[in-house]
Amino acid sequence: MSNAFILQQSAAFGPGILTGILRDFGIPVQVRKLYAGDELPTDLDELRFLVVLGGPQRVADVGSDQSPFLAKEVELLKRLIAVDRPFLGIGLGAQLLAHAAGAKVYPNARPGKTPADPMDPAPEFGWHPVMFPFPGGTEPMVLGIVDGSPMFHWHVDTFDLPRLPPPPGLPPNVPPAPTGSALLSSSKLCKNQVFRFKNRLFGFQFHFELTAPDIDAIVSAGRDELAKLFGPDAEKQIRYDTEKNLHRYNRLGERIVRNFVQFTKTY
Repeated sequence: MSNAFILQQSAAFGPGILTGILRDFGIPVQVRKLYAGDELPTDLDELRFLVVLGGPQRVADVGSDQSPFLAKEVELLKRLIAVDRPFLGIGLGAQLLAHAAGAKVYPNARPGKTPADPMDPAPEFGWHPVMFPFPGGTEPMVLGIVDGSPMFHWHVDTFDLPRLPPPPGLPPNVPPAPTGSALLSSSKLCKNQVFRFKNRLFGFQFHFELTAPDIDAIVSAGRDELAKLFGPDAEKQIRYDTEKNLHRYNRLGERIVRNFVQFTKTY
């Protein structure tokens, strides 16, 4: 039987609830810790689907000596995109999917106070509600997740939605070709939260997979960055919000994982 491969890019960003739920479905799971030197899978025939987790790296780090595995991941993702093999990218994993599909990845920002002002950086950390605009709310991948659901965010960058290349020789003055992508979820700070590309490739900017120890590890590792961006009380607020939201959050996260497994089984 083919395996589900989970690529972990940082010790702090683990697979959380993913491995247990996938094994409940009888799916063999291999977690590859790329930051520790594990190899990426190369044979697509042994790959039932691929999950790429988050991490502190950025798409701008692709090709750097510090995280040499990022470039290899992008090449693997390009192969998956070509054959529309089931894929789930979370956080950095979603950004890598967008990048591999040819879309731009760049710092998240919002307009300044006046049109003449430069854009203000808008990193998204901690707990924020997400929305599911039509047709996103009708997608099987996010069934059961309603507007205002609290999700955990940890990202500086955002991305444009990828687009399929236009057919060759397309005559002028005809309707634009399908993009191949669908926006499934947004947040107040970041429009492109969840997207589907082609049929079976999904990117989630927010995190739905984390357990309480996972969130604690991420917040602890990012303590200095939190204080710099949001002030000395930011960590305390996130921990308070975690305690308040965790039960519902884990229930919603389990639903998303089950949606993914059930949806990809239909192909």
